[in-house]
Formats: sequence, structure tokens, C-alpha cells
Amino acid sequence: METVALAGRMLIALAVVLGFMWVIARRLKKPGRAGSTTLVDVLARRQLSRNASVAVVRVLDQALIVGITEGHISLIGETELEAAERAIEKPAPRRSPRPARPQPGRAIGPDGRIVEAPRPTPMRPRTPALAGSALSPDTWRQTIQSLRGRTARRS
Repeated sequence: METVALAGRMLIALAVVLGFMWVIARRLKKPGRAGSTTLVDVLARRQLSRNASVAVVRVLDQALIVGITEGHISLIGETELEAAERAIEKPAPRRSPRPARPQPGRAIGPDGRIVEAPRPTPMRPRTPALAGSALSPDTWRQTIQSLRGRTARRS
């Protein structure tokens, strides 16, 4: 019976602590609290890779270009705030379609005309990626053959 009472008191105490944490979190999220000023705004952001991006950030009356990675943020440069805001407002120009590629066996010469392309030289065979490592099956075959040669009974 004591164990049930102790577990009940512990659950009540846990509920009180979690409720207190929830109330504090709700109060910190409210807008208009001290310290929540809009001195810094992200105007634009472009993802470069999974862990890296570039952003244009407005700080007061400046536009800063920053590089962002998992580890840190670095200042790349500065630009005029008005120019950055204008560039963000108007849509990016559409890319023109790529010119037609020549057919296989043909190339574009220095003067822009299509000419016969030189034949590619045949590539030499590639060595396997695991060649010579402990993970290579050939390495293990050679090791076993070497050990067989050393342990063979001689008459």
C-alpha cells in the first residue's frame, strides 16, 4: 500500500513540475515581451547544400550577406539595403533554354560550327576499389594460399 501512495505522490509532483514548465514556456513565447525587437530580419536565404546556406540579413539600416553552416555563421559581405530589398521584390529572370547539343561523334568547333569530334581514347580497366585492402576477397585468397603452402606436409 505504501508503494502505491508513494507512486501517486510522485506522479502528482511530476504533473505540477510539467505544468509549471508549460506556463513558463507560454509566457516566454508571447510577443511584446522585453527583448523581442525586430532589429534583425532575414530578407532572403538560399540553401547551398544540406548543411550550408547563404542569407541576406537586415540589421538596422544595413544588409549583410552571411554564410551559415552547422558550426558557425560568417560574414561574407555587405550590400545596400535598398538594392537588396528591390532585388527581393522583383522576381528572378527566367533562364534561357540551353542551346542544342551536337549529336554523338560531333563537336562544336572554335568558330561555332559543328565538326567531327576526335574519337575518345579507350580507358584502361579500373582496379577494384577494395584491391589490396583487408576487405578484398583477392587478399584473403592469397593469404589462404600462402598459409597452405607453409603448412603442407612434406614427405
